[in-house]
Amino acid sequence: MAEAKFSYKEAIGHGWAMTRKYWAPIALVTVCWVFFQVSTGLLGKFAGQDIVLKYEVFAEFKDTAAVDQVYGFLQKAGYIDQGGRVQEALQVMTAADELSLTPELEAKRAQIYNFLNNYRYRLPFPKVVYNVLMFVGLLMAVFIAVVMTRFWLAVSRDQAPEAAELFSNVGVLLPVVAASLCYGLMVALGLVLLIVPGFIVMLMFQMYIYLIIDKGLGPIVALKRSRVITQGQKWRLFVFGLLIVLLNIAGFLCLFVGIFVTIAVSAIAGAYIYDRLENGPLETVSEELPPPAPAAV
Repeated sequence: MAEAKFSYKEAIGHGWAMTRKYWAPIALVTVCWVFFQVSTGLLGKFAGQDIVLKYEVFAEFKDTAAVDQVYGFLQKAGYIDQGGRVQEALQVMTAADELSLTPELEAKRAQIYNFLNNYRYRLPFPKVVYNVLMFVGLLMAVFIAVVMTRFWLAVSRDQAPEAAELFSNVGVLLPVVAASLCYGLMVALGLVLLIVPGFIVMLMFQMYIYLIIDKGLGPIVALKRSRVITQGQKWRLFVFGLLIVLLNIAGFLCLFVGIFVTIAVSAIAGAYIYDRLENGPLETVSEELPPPAPAAV
């Protein structure tokens, strides 16, 4: 059996200790991250969805008969095509009384209108501007992922995060994107192959982003190196992942605010484990506490 290179208890304990020590910069980074997520989420909400799916209609009306009636009405009225794609007639609708409903659906007029609003483009600028903003947002998401990874590594190593250092990794953006695409494709293929191989691939290559940002490795080299350092540790990484899920569920149940603390603890613990796998220590890590020192004579 392969030796343990990290301890669950030490990793999570280290995450908690560093979260308490660096709570101020962690709070600032968390606020910025939440602002970005809320902003992009609101843009997406008011931009509407392009396709109306039957299961979404069912989720709204909770009645199989009503689903068929509503979906059929949307197609006959020209609001969606046969494939469910939103048409211009829906985009120009501005009030509930504009709906030409059948008698069976009249009682659901307000509900149908509010439901259809989720698929209308309601932003005050042309959709081409929205598409440009979404592309910029995608680039920003990658950049933020790189900055956050560098941040968690610094905090895990008990180093005060410096803004200049955090924003100095612009050159790794393309390698991170390339490696992420390769990683995503491999995981997806593995999940298709009876699911279990997908989890194995996920665990095997998950350290690639740390290696790119911390060591400056290329995408393929980082994936290969991740496979090497996780060899014999995949089961322990899987158990650690389960513990992190439980920890964050507990954080969510603590009036929701606790989730921000447990996310920080989880991220720092993950960076700690990367350091143990890549940089040592060489000796076996035990889950048990060391025996007490012998009493002095």
